[in-house]
Amino acid sequence: MQKIITKQRLLKTCFNYLQTGLLLIGLLLLVIGFGRWLGINAALILAGASLIALALLINYEKNRDEF
Repeated sequence: MQKIITKQRLLKTCFNYLQTGLLLIGLLLLVIGFGRWLGINAALILAGASLIALALLINYEKNRDEF
């Protein structure tokens, strides 16, 4: 029984890191794309807004896991 619980925790942790990595890669690609298309100022604004949204999502997930 203990091995099953440990395996489930390991899978959950790996998927959380995978999801975070994909989110950061997507953010980076968005910033690069808008930076090339609209200029550096638009890319910086997009990066700031995306990082704020990312921080809010992480905070929401952290609070949801505590209950």
